[in-house]
Amino acid sequence: MLKTFVVEDDPEQLATLKQIIANHIMINDFDMQLTLATGQAQALLDYLTAEPAVEGLYFLDIEYPGQTLNGLELASQIRERDVNAKIVFVSTHSEMAFLTFERRIEPLDFVVKDLGAAAVKAKVEKDIRVAYDRYTKQGLTSKAMFSYSKGGELFNLPLSQVLFIETGTARNKLVLHLADRMIQYNGKISDETVAHPELFRVHKSFLVNPQALVRVNKQSQLGYFENGESVDIAVRKMHDLIALIKQSALTVKVD
Repeated sequence: MLKTFVVEDDPEQLATLKQIIANHIMINDFDMQLTLATGQAQALLDYLTAEPAVEGLYFLDIEYPGQTLNGLELASQIRERDVNAKIVFVSTHSEMAFLTFERRIEPLDFVVKDLGAAAVKAKVEKDIRVAYDRYTKQGLTSKAMFSYSKGGELFNLPLSQVLFIETGTARNKLVLHLADRMIQYNGKISDETVAHPELFRVHKSFLVNPQALVRVNKQSQLGYFENGESVDIAVRKMHDLIALIKQSALTVKVD
């Protein structure tokens, strides 16, 4: 399900956006939900912190007077938490649009409120359709791709290149192991487990791509990869991993 969020500090405009979005979702029977509509930017951030691995469509303003976060800062933090976020700015501050590119927010659209109610409604509805179309197409290919964020930039690579992910030495740091290199980035292994169900958590510190395993040794409790690297496999995870290998008919030597 594509979750939809609105942060608008003007109560009347918030109510209007809620109605436009809810009606358009219902009329088109989209697999979407208006999850949160609020006047407080921090409320959305708190939700995303409590609910990791969200895929969402976000309607934001540029300015939230009197609040700690403005729309650009909120969007940047959304992008950190939801790498596939579809972000739409609905604002009177059209002169601020260039800043979304400067900050690499990659918005789906920038809707200018001064266009009038009818035009805003039409653009919001079109953005919903575009976001939903991209979401459904993304669902067809997401299992074959792996995404991670580093230095404020989003990177995508084929899942087949991933050997395993391990927890880093620093808090909330992960190390992505590919056949020819390692990449450290911010994240939690529990979040990656949810975001990439194709990967299998063999240990509290290791999340592996079963397709990349070449050998599993039950006695030493180790899993091996083509490039010579290995990972520890927890005793309680060994049975499930071997069952997965057999069920998926993987060419993994088990001894």
